[in-house]
Amino acid sequence: MALADTSLILFDGMRSALDSWAARFQGERELLYWLLRLKVSEIAGDTYREESRVPQDLRGPLAALRQRTDSYWGDIRYAALEPVTQLWGTIVNAVRVAAQSGRATDVQKRTFDIPAASLVTFFLAARERMEVADSLYHAFKAMPAPECQALGALLNVHVDARLDAGTMIRLVRLLDHEGPMSPEETEDLAAISKTHLVDAAFSGLRAHA
Repeated sequence: MALADTSLILFDGMRSALDSWAARFQGERELLYWLLRLKVSEIAGDTYREESRVPQDLRGPLAALRQRTDSYWGDIRYAALEPVTQLWGTIVNAVRVAAQSGRATDVQKRTFDIPAASLVTFFLAARERMEVADSLYHAFKAMPAPECQALGALLNVHVDARLDAGTMIRLVRLLDHEGPMSPEETEDLAAISKTHLVDAAFSGLRAHA
């Protein structure tokens, strides 16, 4: 499949992240790893080989997860999206659900209920190769959607912030919500403002209540 420049950056970046996840972070024991790996193999046209590598004890839960996500992306509103958009859209939706964003729909909550720890490990793996992480960072920074800005910040290897579940959730929650900040969000901002994550993600903040 021929991919446009940005799509190619996102596709190659995902493959690199998955390779690092398997090599450095035991990714092959994670459902999210296999969900993404099989989506990559669909795009590359080599699904059968990858399916045969899935550990036996993960095949049942993975089949159920794939059924839910395939049904979600099969909706007429999303079916026309590029496969690479659906690939990274899985990460966007899973991060939004993990952060308990008000923008997460009930369907997304049921479909993309992925442990925050698994998502953090994905981002750590994506940041293993600086040149790959940097290309992904710049690709997402060019996209105005708040969730893309969040992904860009989380992939920025030059930010002096320890990447953990709490940091990821605070950042996504701040970017994803609208309107005046709640007291909880104000605390989130105070916590991540001690790093350069805020500058990496966006230049303006929503007004305080």
